[in-house]
Amino acid sequence: TILLNSNESIIRSNIAIAIGDLAFRHPNLIEPWTSHVYARLKDDCLEVRKNTLLVLIHLILNDMIKGKSNISEIALCLEDSNNNIVDLAKLFFHELSKKGNTLYNSLPDTISQLSNLETISPNTFQKIMSHLFSFIQKERQTESLIEKLCQRFRTCANIKQSRDI
Repeated sequence: TILLNSNESIIRSNIAIAIGDLAFRHPNLIEPWTSHVYARLKDDCLEVRKNTLLVLIHLILNDMIKGKSNISEIALCLEDSNNNIVDLAKLFFHELSKKGNTLYNSLPDTISQLSNLETISPNTFQKIMSHLFSFIQKERQTESLIEKLCQRFRTCANIKQSRDI
C-alpha cells in the first residue's frame, strides 16, 4: 500500500490523516486496515509518527475504533526519541484512564504484547509499565490485575515473558 511503501513522508502522513477521516465516518470499513496505521507509529519521519498518533488518539478516545489490542503500540511511544510524541502518548493514557475501565481492561494484553517484543529492553519495559500502572488507583483493580497476570504465567514461552509479568 502507499501508506507503507511511499518514499515521501508527506504522502504517508497525509494518508494517515485521510484514513482517520474515513474511519470517523466509516469505522467498519477501515477496521481491517488499522494495523497498517499503527505501523506508522514506528515510521522514521517524526511528522508521520506525530500525525498517526494524533489520528489514533482522536479515533480511540471518541470510540471510533477499539484500541484494546493495539494499545501496546501507543505505549511504545512513551519511550520515543521525540518529546512531543512522548507528551502526546502521556496525554492519551491520561485521557484514556478517565474513560471507565478501558485502560485497566487493556493492561494484560498490553503487558503480553510488550513482553513478546525482543527489541524492548527491560528498562524500557519497566518505564512504560510504571507509567501505565500509575493510572490504576483502585485496590480492587490492582488485586484483579495481579490475579490476571498470575494466570498468564502458565502461558509464558520464555524467561523474558515471565520476568516482564
